[in-house]
Order: sequence, then C-alpha cells, then structure tokens
Amino acid sequence: MIGYISGTIIYSDSQKSLILTNSGVGYEIHHSTPMVPNKNVSFFISHIIREQSQDLYGFESVEDKKFFEMLLDVNGIGPKSAFALISHVGVQQIISAITLENVDILKSAPGVGKKSAEQIILSLKDKVSKLEIGLHVKENPVKPGVTLSSEHKMDPLVVREALAACQGLGFRDQDVLPLIQRHLQDGIQKRPEELVKMILKELR
Repeated sequence: MIGYISGTIIYSDSQKSLILTNSGVGYEIHHSTPMVPNKNVSFFISHIIREQSQDLYGFESVEDKKFFEMLLDVNGIGPKSAFALISHVGVQQIISAITLENVDILKSAPGVGKKSAEQIILSLKDKVSKLEIGLHVKENPVKPGVTLSSEHKMDPLVVREALAACQGLGFRDQDVLPLIQRHLQDGIQKRPEELVKMILKELR
C-alpha cells in the first residue's frame, strides 16, 4: 500500500496531479487544486484498491488522510464524496458540522445529499466526540485538523443558537461557522447574541 509520495509535479489540473519521484516512477494522485509544474511536493496518500482500478488520493496532512478514511467507513460514502468533503468543507468544519448535527454544511460538498449528510452525522458523532481534533478553537490559526497544546472547547449550544440566528437572517452556516470559531479564539465565553453582532459586522 502506498502511504506517502514525495516528488516533482510534472502535470496538474483541478482533479489530478502527476508526480515524478526520485526513483523515476510517476504517480497520478487525486488532488483538489491545480499545482505549479516543476514544484517539489509531498503528500500523504490514501491508496484505494478496487477490483478493476486503483486510485491514489493525496492530502497535505496525515489528519486529513485519516479523516478521509474514517468517512469511507460510513455506509453510502465513497471515495469521491469523502474527498469532496475534505476538499470543499475541510476536516475542522466537517467535525464541527457533525458535532452540531448541521446537515447543511455537509451538503455544501459536491455529491453529498441530505441522506448522506444525515448518515455521516449518525455514524460519526460518537467517534468525533473522542477525537482530539474535535470542536475546538485555537489561540493561533492553524491548518484544519492540527491540534495545539493550548486550546479551548467551544460550547455547542452557543454555536447552534448563533448559527440559527444568522441562518434566520439569510446567511449560510458554512460562511458563518469559521467566523464563530475565530471570534471564540480567546477562550472567553460569549453569549449567542454577542457572537451574532460580531459576525454581522463582518458579513454586512
């Protein structure tokens, strides 16, 4: 099984990239964004083997790779849907959506419908509650899925109420949730109405 690839980009588009390794072997991996040719890159790889095909999905962090593979354990979620969730929503946002039971955020990924989103929440809610990369905000911004030693747990009830208020004003949860997380970075508990006021200043 291939788990990690390091090499030089020789071709890339919005779906796949071709990486030439030092050994002279080129690997075609699924990747969400085009990359600059001749650039040296490294990816954690999820190697999907099927009866008639093999596919390599590339991730910049091992956390993204692990969560992609966790999504594959959900009934009805295949590699394409799981990869779309990781690429378009992000691990931290997926975990937040599962914790908050927010179907709309998961549905924002291409190919993920309401039933699939509900199944993800049902299947993974207990698992994500035990992860270190759960619904947290950090003192310093980091990539999704990376855990820092100093962190503060967000109050899901406060977040739900703030999201509901913003949704009632016509804003999408996937646009609002990152702002909520950022405003709670100081670890100071805020009331939902305080959060909404802060967010509206940025969205209007």
